[in-house]
Amino acid sequence: MVKVKESRASWLASVFGLLALYSLGIVTPLETIDSYLGGVNVTNLLQAIFALLAIFFFNDSVRQLANIPRVSWTYYAPLLSIPIMITCFALIEDKRPTAANFIFPRMEQLATAAYSGIYMLALLFTVLRLVYMLRHKAKGLLAVFAAGMIVVAVACACHLTYVVLFHFTPWHEFALAIGSWFYRLFYLGLSVTAASWLILFLSKHLPRLRLWMTDALWLTALRIRVNADRSLFKPAWDFINETLEDGIYKSLIRLHNHEVTKLEAFPEPIKNRISRIEAKLGARI
Repeated sequence: MVKVKESRASWLASVFGLLALYSLGIVTPLETIDSYLGGVNVTNLLQAIFALLAIFFFNDSVRQLANIPRVSWTYYAPLLSIPIMITCFALIEDKRPTAANFIFPRMEQLATAAYSGIYMLALLFTVLRLVYMLRHKAKGLLAVFAAGMIVVAVACACHLTYVVLFHFTPWHEFALAIGSWFYRLFYLGLSVTAASWLILFLSKHLPRLRLWMTDALWLTALRIRVNADRSLFKPAWDFINETLEDGIYKSLIRLHNHEVTKLEAFPEPIKNRISRIEAKLGARI
């Protein structure tokens, strides 16, 4: 994927999301993964951290896509929960054996309740902050996106209610009934959110990709062919790491520098195409 302004945060969200899914034991058996980490359910902690990071960077990607300024003091607040979660997890007693429902049998421990509750509180804070940021722009697809986020927030609230009621009250059955809604609401909300965000992202950037993709690929291939860079990987890296317009601008500079340094003019068809790209780039600027 060629980099656009918000794609780096989107890539990070995707990577952490995949790591969170992997740590659930979907690909490799959970017991196998956890055995490499001591067999004490560290995978549960990793899954929570990866999921929180995925939501955090997804939030940042959407913020940039919607051109919403960053609120500095709240931006990194959810990440502060990670060291607290690690500390609470370390205090949980009898963490063996590996189990997908690691939390439930240990919910009577205060450390378990704190670990699970802080994780859900961080997710809830991140989601509600995103909904709040979109409050003035929630129209069309952004409204659908915000609705999906609200469903995710309700799911997190259900889990928080379950943790509080199960640990601090005798109403265990009632707590379990509320907690059972978490996964249903969470994945429903995420599905709506992901679908609306993907459509929104593509609708915004497909025209731009169509306009510049061919030129960017052609310039990158030309840089590699004429050996305009010290490293063969440099043109491809610029193509991935820059925005389309910035990557094209950098490629044009590299190619002109190559002509001057090598004292070799490009053939007329290549020079004509470079001139057309420069004219198009100048018109856009």
